[in-house]
Amino acid sequence: MILRALLAIAVSSLTLAAAGDDLDARIERELKREHVPALTLAVVHHGTIVRQGAYGIANLEWNAPASIHTKFEVASISKMFVGAAVRILIEEGKLDPENSLDKYFEGLPEPWKTIRVRHLITMSSGLPEDFGSDLIPYDQDVATPYDDASMIRAFTGLKMAAPVGSRFVYSSPGYAMLSMIVSRISGQPFARFVRDRIFLPAGMSETSYIDNAKVVPERAEGYRKDASGELKKGRYLGQYLHSRPDDGVLTTAGELARWVIALERRTIVNAPDALWQATVADSGRPLDYSYGWITDTWLGHRRVSHAGGLRTGFHAFVARYPDDDLTIVVATNCDFSGIRAYVNLVARRYLPGTPDPEAEHMAPDSDPDGTQKIIAALGRAGRGSVDESVFILDAAEPIGFDEVAGFLKTAAPFTYAGRARLTGQGLRMHGHELVDYLTLRTQMEGAVLYLTFYRDRAGKVAYIEQTS
Repeated sequence: MILRALLAIAVSSLTLAAAGDDLDARIERELKREHVPALTLAVVHHGTIVRQGAYGIANLEWNAPASIHTKFEVASISKMFVGAAVRILIEEGKLDPENSLDKYFEGLPEPWKTIRVRHLITMSSGLPEDFGSDLIPYDQDVATPYDDASMIRAFTGLKMAAPVGSRFVYSSPGYAMLSMIVSRISGQPFARFVRDRIFLPAGMSETSYIDNAKVVPERAEGYRKDASGELKKGRYLGQYLHSRPDDGVLTTAGELARWVIALERRTIVNAPDALWQATVADSGRPLDYSYGWITDTWLGHRRVSHAGGLRTGFHAFVARYPDDDLTIVVATNCDFSGIRAYVNLVARRYLPGTPDPEAEHMAPDSDPDGTQKIIAALGRAGRGSVDESVFILDAAEPIGFDEVAGFLKTAAPFTYAGRARLTGQGLRMHGHELVDYLTLRTQMEGAVLYLTFYRDRAGKVAYIEQTS
């Protein structure tokens, strides 16, 4: 049954597409190669949804095809809604981002007392991630019956990953606490506040927080692979963890597209650009995270985005390209899909002329000496020595060269995969004007990975992008 369903991956494909467009066929081929059960997508261009697509099987047991109304868990993309809820209260003068956490929570550990709301918003609190930790192990079902009070107590047992305000540390606990703060200030359950102030105004009638017991029409089943590669249902999460506001939204690709349109039209917050601003830690280090959005780039295009992945068997990605007036939403019902690759596949359809590293790495390199200079410097960085004649020290932020070094030690040798000069408005990241870039190809754990290295006018690498 499962094999037959996977071979029928193109059973459902509904798309508003241009004549001669081969995007559907390319997506279907990639889904079949990866054994991804189902994928849905939505594209917003110039403020309008110009494309929606549904491919594959939403439930393998029933061989139920996906549709544009299929609802997926979007995991950490939910942080966007927490961020917007916080921003609403800030704009209304009900929440000061300089307030410390002990204004809202009692009995906090001493190191937490210097954490301010803005540290949670920008993920610079130093609090670590809990999903995947010993608190919530990834490769097993977790049915712990938490509530807000016991969840806070559990958070306080986590070891701080960095000093408060020093650097970026991805932290779901920070956004869980932001949702609790919103609830306390508004006097409403967080889910009701978001329904009334975000979902309904944005026209998101098919969106909700996850209810394990509720019968939800067209809810996708989530899948994972076991150690042998066999497809299994996703892991179980108890109701509280499954619906926690930082990870618990159930929605469609089209509804996420409507969410972005509502933001751009100022339906949700008065100043949406505040959500997408690059940020800096108290220490001066770039953070590139604010209100549930990551500020980054993609092959010469400015981008704000967020991914979501959960043990229950889902992957999703929202990517907004502000200079191109384009947003792409992709959702899958498995935790192993190469979600970025699908987003990039769609982006090339709507951003013509964007190079494809998979093709470029077969082309001749016009500056092999320059390429080898960067590759050699990467080798030294992997050994803990950053060559400042090649790299600006904040080029690897927000994660930093210390963490990049660990990746470089396990990565396969780098090879050329394209280069280009930026035109038009160009790009600025971390205060540096970027003028051109080189893309390199490597492999890690058997998967091909592309990284792009942007240079400034002095010829130094000033920003590093994860391209795939």
